[in-house]
Amino acid sequence: MAKTAAFHSVKQSVYHNNTSCTEGNNIEKVNLRPGTGGKPLCSHCSRL
Repeated sequence: MAKTAAFHSVKQSVYHNNTSCTEGNNIEKVNLRPGTGGKPLCSHCSRL
């Protein structure tokens, strides 16, 4: 399990907290923001 600080994309409706999440790992740097952005946790991250 590779939990990390929360991060999100301005183009997604969820936040991520796991570096093993394939969706989270594909966020372009220009769209990457720290924190949850007030969004729910990614379902893939919650399963990891």
